[in-house]
Amino acid sequence: MEIKWFTEKEKEGVASLYQTNLDLNIVATKPIEYAYMVQIGIDELGNLIVKPLTKSKVETGDLDEYSIYKIAIKKSYSRVSSTSLMKQIGSALGIDLDKKTAKRYKTVWNDDENVLIIKTGKEK
Repeated sequence: MEIKWFTEKEKEGVASLYQTNLDLNIVATKPIEYAYMVQIGIDELGNLIVKPLTKSKVETGDLDEYSIYKIAIKKSYSRVSSTSLMKQIGSALGIDLDKKTAKRYKTVWNDDENVLIIKTGKEK
């Protein structure tokens, strides 16, 4: 008898985009759970990129202070709250973010780049 055991790795990371905040479920939060702050950008495929930052990296002063965001990490999710950021994301992705309905996307962790990728764009 061959048995396939279920593992935590099989659960999906999910990012939810709202008008005022970006939420990550616990699976998406796990790789960045010790982040002090984050940077959020977009790649050439239209995927959102979340880069965790350490306190020491933020305090070096090398980063533009307007390009880093506070992240609230809870037991079951994490959240970046910024209406202006979400307006920029909505505009860049060509999506309408409203208060009632979240746009949900799968996430993957990229070990090589040390970033969380929110799969909003087109795959190669």
